[in-house]
Amino acid sequence: MKLTAENIKNHYLILIIKLSILSLFIVSLVRGKIETSVYWNFVAETESGFENYLNILKETSFYRPAIILLIPLIGIFINKKISWILIQSYFYFLISNLAFSAKFIDLTDNTLILINIVGFLLLLLIIILMNKKKISNLIYGIGKAELISKNVIASVIGLSITIILALIKGNGI
Repeated sequence: MKLTAENIKNHYLILIIKLSILSLFIVSLVRGKIETSVYWNFVAETESGFENYLNILKETSFYRPAIILLIPLIGIFINKKISWILIQSYFYFLISNLAFSAKFIDLTDNTLILINIVGFLLLLLIIILMNKKKISNLIYGIGKAELISKNVIASVIGLSITIILALIKGNGI
């Protein structure tokens, strides 16, 4: 592949997306650790052994975002078709989670409505960028004919994660 300004731009786009996923993973781990420390202060458990962490994972949802972020995190380290699907499935998960949680929005809160619309449009932009020929074909090797089927697989994975989380929370959809 010849190194041109357009190729460099596309590599920067995918690098920004991958670094964003990695940053989100690190932040969610740190947040989970902080919430665990606060939880232990209230429960009066001072030990931080492996068994206590397993109990925290079982009883709370402090590390749930980090566990979900493992899906695209695996995808950012390999440049194959499956990695594209894993990364895309995370963005489809975010969109479906945003759509399902929109039913709880107070329609009189314009700020919250605006934040949700901007978030939805930003996620849609990332999905569109990942579907560009320069990224999907040249970096991940997904041809135009395969793109629809790979998007369907990614969206089913993302939607499934949203449904599973909704059932775990007990909120229903």
